[in-house]
Parts: sequence; C-alpha cells; structure tokens
Amino acid sequence: MKRLWLLCAILLAAWLFPALAHAQQLTIGNYTVVSSKRLSRTEFEYVYKASVSNIGEDVVNVIGTLTSGAANMTVIEGTLSFGNVAAGATVASIDTFTVRIDRTSTVPVSAFLWNISAESAAPLRARFNALPAAGDAPLRVTFVPDPITVAAINLYEWDLDADGSFETGDTVGRNFSFTYAQPGSYPAKLRVTDSKGRQDTQTVTITVGNAPPVVTAQAQPSNGQVPLTVNFSATATDNEGVARYEWDFQGDGVYDYSSTASGNTSFTYTSVGVFTPVLRVTDGRGLAVTYSLPATTVRAAPPGSPTVTATASPASGNAPLKVTLSGSASDPSGHPFTRYEWDFQDDGVVDASGASPAQTFTYVAAGTYFPRLRAITDDGRTAEDVVQVSVQSNVTLRVSPDTIDPSLSETATITTTLIAPTKVSLLIEKRGGAGIVRTLVPFATRTAGTYADAWDGKNDAGVVVPQGDYYAVLVYESGGVNKRLDLALSTGGVQYNPPRSYIPDQFSPFAGQPLTIDFTLSRASEVTAFMGQFEVDTRLVTFLQREPMGRGTHRIVWNGENGDGQLIQPPMIDWGWGYVFQDQFLFGIWGYTFPDNAIFVRSGVQLSDLRAGPSILDPTGLDSAGQPERSRITFTLSKPATIELVINDATSGSVLGRRQYPNLAAGINEIQWDGKVGSGVLVAPGRYRLGVTAIEPNGFKSLTLYTLQRVYY
Repeated sequence: MKRLWLLCAILLAAWLFPALAHAQQLTIGNYTVVSSKRLSRTEFEYVYKASVSNIGEDVVNVIGTLTSGAANMTVIEGTLSFGNVAAGATVASIDTFTVRIDRTSTVPVSAFLWNISAESAAPLRARFNALPAAGDAPLRVTFVPDPITVAAINLYEWDLDADGSFETGDTVGRNFSFTYAQPGSYPAKLRVTDSKGRQDTQTVTITVGNAPPVVTAQAQPSNGQVPLTVNFSATATDNEGVARYEWDFQGDGVYDYSSTASGNTSFTYTSVGVFTPVLRVTDGRGLAVTYSLPATTVRAAPPGSPTVTATASPASGNAPLKVTLSGSASDPSGHPFTRYEWDFQDDGVVDASGASPAQTFTYVAAGTYFPRLRAITDDGRTAEDVVQVSVQSNVTLRVSPDTIDPSLSETATITTTLIAPTKVSLLIEKRGGAGIVRTLVPFATRTAGTYADAWDGKNDAGVVVPQGDYYAVLVYESGGVNKRLDLALSTGGVQYNPPRSYIPDQFSPFAGQPLTIDFTLSRASEVTAFMGQFEVDTRLVTFLQREPMGRGTHRIVWNGENGDGQLIQPPMIDWGWGYVFQDQFLFGIWGYTFPDNAIFVRSGVQLSDLRAGPSILDPTGLDSAGQPERSRITFTLSKPATIELVINDATSGSVLGRRQYPNLAAGINEIQWDGKVGSGVLVAPGRYRLGVTAIEPNGFKSLTLYTLQRVYY
C-alpha cells in the first residue's frame, strides 16, 4: 500500500474497469431500406435501418458496428445506436447505416457482420462462481467473487451455510471455501456493497448428494469340510453414519443377520456347496449398498476335505504393484499337498504352479483383483481360496508456461506422468468445466511413462480461443471407473501482493505527470487493483476487479478520477482543536493465483499509448493547416479492431456520446473528435473524459483507456 497526495486532479489517462460486453445475447436483423440511389452503372448506395433483439438481461447503450459484409460492398457509415434494450425485447435503430454495393453480384443481408456492444442495465450485480457446484458429501466448495459493477465495491459478504445470515466477508474480494457435510440443496449467497451504498445479492445453489457407504468384508475360513463355521467381518464408513448391517449368508435373497451396531458375526454351513454371501449396509439417510465379491465366497466341502488359506502382501498400493502371494493348507486325513496353482487375475487361467504356494506377481494396471489359490493333495482332492488385491492408479499433471500468446506461436506444454498403462484423455476446458475447447489426446491407452503434449491456444476447429484462462484436465480410467484429475478443485486462489514500481508521494497529471504504476505477475493470476481514501479505508475507484491477467509486467495509469469519471481530490479532515489536514489516497493491489492447471491465453487486442491533442480544443477554430480543429486521439493497437469512443463530462461523470470507428489496423492509429455529441451539438466549454476501447469481432473488449480533453471557445 502507498499513500500519496494529488496536487492537480486533471485527467490525462487512466486504465479502468472495462465496459461490459453482452454481444452474445444480442442479434441485429430486420433490415429496412430507407433510401437508395444509383452512383454509376453498377454501383448503388443504400441507407438501412435495422432492429436488435435481446435474449439476455436488460442492457443499455447498445451500439452495433458493421465490420464487414461482402467483397463488393463498401461501408460508408456503419454505426447503429439502439439505446436501451430490455430483456426479450426487439428495438429499432435510432439512426441508419450506409453501404455502397457493386450490383454486378448480389449481397444478401445475411452477409452483414456486426460488432455489438452494450452495458448491463444493473449498475451492480453480485455474480460469483462456485467450484464445484455439485457433488457428494462431504463436499468442499470454493467460492470466487466475479461481480459486475460500475463503481468500487467496498464490502463482500457471504452466506455459505444457507442459514440466512451473512457469516463472513471482506473488503477485497478474496476466495472463500466451505465444506458441506450433509446432503441437501444449499442456496449460497453473496451480497456486495459498492461505494455508493448500493447493494445486490445473488444466489448459487449447491447440490450435495448422498454417497453410498464404503464397505469392505472378509470371510475366514472361506473353505473346508462341513460343518464349516465361517467368521464374517465387515467395516463401513459413511458421512451420515451407518444405520444397519445385514448378511445373507447363503445368497438366497433372505437376510439372516441384522444389526445396527456391527457387521461382525459367524455362521455355520452344514450343507455342501458353494455359497455367495451378500452384505447389505444402509446409511443414516436410508441409502443402501450391497457387497458380494469372490473374496467372500464360501466353499463348504464334504467331510474329510482339505482346506487352504491364501495370503497377499501388500494387498493394496499404486500400480505397478509387486505382490508376494503365498498360502497354507491342511488335510484332516494327513495327505500331503503335491501342487499349488495360482490364477493371479481370476480369469480361469492357471498362471503359475509348483510344489510351494509362494509366488510373486506384478499388477501393472489399476483395478481390483482376486488371485485364486488351489491346493491339490496327492490323492487329487482340492481346496480353493481367494484373496483381494486393490491396485490404484497414480497420475500427475503440470503445466508450463502458464501464459501463452498464439500470435507469437507460443505453446503451453502439459506434462502428464502415468506409473502404469492407463486409458486417458487430455482436455482443455473453460473455467469451471463450462465446456471443452480442445481434445488434445482422445481417450486411449497410454503405456507407463511421462508425456508432454503441447497446446497452441486453438480450439478443435483450429481457431485461436478468446483471451482468458483455460484449464488442462486429465480424464483417466481407474478400476473400470473414469476419473478426472482437475487441479482447479484443489489449487489456486492464493492471495498475494504483486511487486510493483515505486509510487511517488506526489503526482501532477495536468503537468504531464500522471500516476503510473507498473506491477509484475510471476504467474498468471486474477488481479484486483484500486485507489482508496486512507483515513476511512474506502475505495474511490477500482482499476481491476479480479481481472484475469497473464504472467508479465502490466501498467496502471491514474489521474485522479473516481469510478464515475469525476475528477476528485482528497477531502479535508478536521481532527478538532483547529487541526485540519488534507487526507491521502491509498493504492491497493492483490493477486489471486490461478489453479496449477490453468493456461492464460493472451489473444485479445491490446490498446496502449493513448494521447489526445491539442491540450485545449476550440471546435469553432481552425488548425495550422486551415482545417476545422479536431481532437486528435492517437493510440496503438496490437491487432485489427473496432474502436469505441465514449465522451464523459469530467465534472458530472455523465455520458454525453458514443462513437465507433470500425476496422482499424494494427499499429499506431488516429481517430478524431470534433467536439460534438448527439446530432452535431457542440459540448459546452469544460473538461471532458474520452474513453477508448478496442473491440474484436468475437466481442472481446480491451481494457478501456481514458484521456482528458479540455474544450474552450
């Protein structure tokens, strides 16, 4: 944090929160020819009106810019204004657009391509994300604030346990986590309060399911002569507690044993046969699961039959798992055992045999296995036992680098390690699993090893994705079940202070010395940056609000305006006894790390080096070349884009006018403002803020830069 004095609050340039794009909810159509005229034998000029339809929320300041149409069409005036458009409404344009068409070939109106911009009608919306929003209890959910705002936010308050009370909160908008221990539907809420005292509350419903009990069981001994007494043991865990254990000893559908306390019991088999006991466990919410596996199968043999007990060590672990298998056998008539046979995978194939039961086997793939031991006496009698071996898969994933620029042919490498042959798929997803943008590796088996797969920032169609954060997710098969390795559920959200440049104690924007702050991100992060008032610890303007940004150095330039674009100075503070002093500004910046599997794609247009001149505009006068004087606004574009210019009164902050300049090239550009707004009315002498935003055809908007223009005549 740094306190600083503002000597002269005159605006030159500022980097503020961008206007909100709702282009994906708006469509332009219903073209009507207002007039037409023939310019030559083949060239005609057409003036159109159109309508815009809104399938989203209420929006204001809707502007459409015609970006292209066809090769034989020239855009003469391609900007349409629609004003405010309510949800579900269709509104006709206030003005018209003009094109010239070579009629040697046709131009269907469907060829008109529009860049549409709008702002949310609601000045404040407490939007937030919940990751994950559904799952079985106990479910740990991370809540990430993502508010829509036109002013600084002073307070974030959370009701995460859905009891109607906002139990936690902060002033900077950090992540919060909460664990839901019981199944149910929980309306989690975020309430935000902005610097104007306005509040908004939004809700995301968290759906918590009831996972079935996790059960294991054993039967000892599992084989021998009748009458055969078998000891059954069972363990079960469940988030809601275990309500009942039940055993069906003979597998006939009739449960012979029931207890609310324990699954441990015994049963004596008096009839010869092979029995498949079934264990049923019911949790505290009535959800039941049954358990019946080869390891609990009972073989009740005729009197005088031998018996065998198999062992495995270790009985569980990560693949590849080397297991030592052995056993012990006995015969009531004293006959020796001449051969032991092992079926390691219980597939009916004898994998090893010998005079000793001792063997070793390596399980290379994840899964649950039931190696079977058969002991054979010298007179040909047999006994069988089965033991359970559980093999887990261990996979890892890492990403480097976490920031790429596809225009520079940069790629991110996703490194995955498999300790055993595993069926996997590698995906690039949007935030929160909101959609797959690229399948890097289709679902197929890969051998054990380390793999490096590159992503170039393009989707499956080969098109560069819009700027933003994306996530590498490994889907893998383990024990016949598809699982996801998504580090977004367990990493990221760590709050830190990015290193920044020195902040002077004074700055004087009117003298060409605005406050310039450079900060460096050592890893891709979301960034919140603001200017507040020191003594009262309140925000005056928010430069960045959880803005996704890539690794590298970024710049903020401030000249003393609040969130409404009004020029401000620190207020005077009266401490009494005649002691009055001027308060100070307080700069704050926070970074929030992305999860370890995040890749930030820097593909959006970047706007920089904004300037306006002359310093004082006389729109009624002439420049040095004898031409009408204009405000010449220069800037640099990283790629072709449409420019939107917004004119604000720097005293009241009110928006006076908007203009768009389509299809500007990459590099240094200049646009001009004639000092007029609306239908050609000159603005009054005074100070005006000119906001410049670059807009791509896909709707992506750059951060808005601002410059001040003084007007005098």
